[in-house]
Amino acid sequence: MQDNPRDADLEPKLETWAASQSDAELRPEIQTKVRGLLMLSLTPVKPLPSQSRLVLAFLAVFAACAAGLIALMDKAGFHLMTGAQMGWMAGILASGGILFSLALAGRMVPGSRQGLPLSLVLALSGIGVIGGIALFFPWQASHAFVSEGWPCAAMELMIAVPATVIFWLLARRGALFASAGLGAVLTGLAAFLALTPLQFQCMFQQAPHLLVWHAGTAAVLIGLSALIGELLRHRWMS
Repeated sequence: MQDNPRDADLEPKLETWAASQSDAELRPEIQTKVRGLLMLSLTPVKPLPSQSRLVLAFLAVFAACAAGLIALMDKAGFHLMTGAQMGWMAGILASGGILFSLALAGRMVPGSRQGLPLSLVLALSGIGVIGGIALFFPWQASHAFVSEGWPCAAMELMIAVPATVIFWLLARRGALFASAGLGAVLTGLAAFLALTPLQFQCMFQQAPHLLVWHAGTAAVLIGLSALIGELLRHRWMS
């Protein structure tokens, strides 16, 4: 239940009543009147699903969008990666989606217990992506590093921005408050969604390319979104 700000008569009535009372015990008829006024000022709200259901909803959207994009986009990466590379990167990117889904669901209910600190989510997801790329892909830099790389960064941006909007529309069923953390988890989930089809369509499967143009772009997007969230928080508080 939540307060209905349209009930303009409630607050003056309560203030008048409070000013007229002493320390004496309330009479039953006054208690009934006050209770009735309070009940009239409340409107029902739809309860949120459990946190586990919220996480599953985010993951379902994550998986459906990733699978759809992989089906639509070029699949050069499938032919260039080994089975181990595909398996490890799919697991790492899916794990990142799970971590950010948990973090986002936890922020939908103010005051709820945060299962994983944001710093831990960012650290684990970042170490996973960087470590997976560094360990499983060859360290060969192309002479056309920039011209080969910027289209991947642009493609990641084109996927991550609308994905962020989609996840925000899902998450706004809860009570979201602008903050650096909210910006980071929203865009983090969208960035891992974008990284998944991008990994399997990219024809440049070398560690320098993947670290700079894939992982680096995701890090920049998350950082910018955290900054925007913090600026919005200060604006609304001022």
